[in-house]
Amino acid sequence: MAQSATSSVFSALAQSHQGRLAERVKDLSIHEFIGFLEHTTRDFEQFLKVIDLINNQSLEPMLDELLETFTLKIGQILQADRTTIFVVDDDRQELWSKVAQGGRKQGDTQSLEIRIPKDKGIAGYVATTGQALNIPDAYADDRFSAATDRQTGYKTRNILCMPVMNHEGKVVAIAQLLNKLAPTAFSAEDETSFARFAPAIGILLETCQSFYLAARNQKGVAALLEAISSMEQSLNLEVTLQSVMTAARNLMQADRSTLWLLDDAKNELWSQVKSADGGRLIELRLPADKGIVGHVAETAETLNIMDAYRDTRFDPSSDTKTGYKTRNILCMPVFN
Repeated sequence: MAQSATSSVFSALAQSHQGRLAERVKDLSIHEFIGFLEHTTRDFEQFLKVIDLINNQSLEPMLDELLETFTLKIGQILQADRTTIFVVDDDRQELWSKVAQGGRKQGDTQSLEIRIPKDKGIAGYVATTGQALNIPDAYADDRFSAATDRQTGYKTRNILCMPVMNHEGKVVAIAQLLNKLAPTAFSAEDETSFARFAPAIGILLETCQSFYLAARNQKGVAALLEAISSMEQSLNLEVTLQSVMTAARNLMQADRSTLWLLDDAKNELWSQVKSADGGRLIELRLPADKGIVGHVAETAETLNIMDAYRDTRFDPSSDTKTGYKTRNILCMPVFN
């Protein structure tokens, strides 16, 4: 059977022209048609394996481990003290990465997702322009922000920041290396060494990003079904709120989630949250125009706040009442 007739059925189905697949198949002999069916069956089997993988809870940890492996190996090859791979998220116009951090239990570790605007800082410049940056003195470069150094106590001396592209020449990731483990800064030879394996990594990272998006969408569907199921099982408002927000918390990988309801009669926003020790429920009430939730209730705007205590709209009274410490917030309006 000719290769043109046996190429993946999914490639043909992905085309926008109706009848393309039928046109390819209509002139096949019985022997060729049987071969086509066998080939298509193998394609579907592979497709179902991929779908099963996306539904599998182990997919995200596996992709995290792959990203960590690339990061460690690149740092080893180029002799960097610290290495970060930022993957480009075009939908959100952000760069994201996963870094390992200590878990709540001793000896436990978990991945922390960090996100930065796609056009900010050294990595943002490389992502936007596609040009590599080899900076021998970080503090002498206007594009460098020392904020992270101040927060962590780390001192960045030199930086090598390289774009990772797919086979179409599109930037899909950024490799950022800090502090060469040698008296000198990063060299042109380091850039050449990275360029040797960057294309293969680009294809793999782009594939990983596609899997992440598919897995995230699948999680959204699962969370929605779970929330609907909880509403069907109970008419108790307290039980329903807790079930819905548990699903939202798991979906967004948040430590806490709260659904504030608008009380038009009292012009207040109210909710019930657990105390810091989880031992009791506490009712919270705020004026409908105060704080982060009040701003969102009034404007219907989404707020994504990286540092709650630096935002003048944040009201710390809930933290004071519950003993909880809020670090960052995603606050979104819910419409009828």
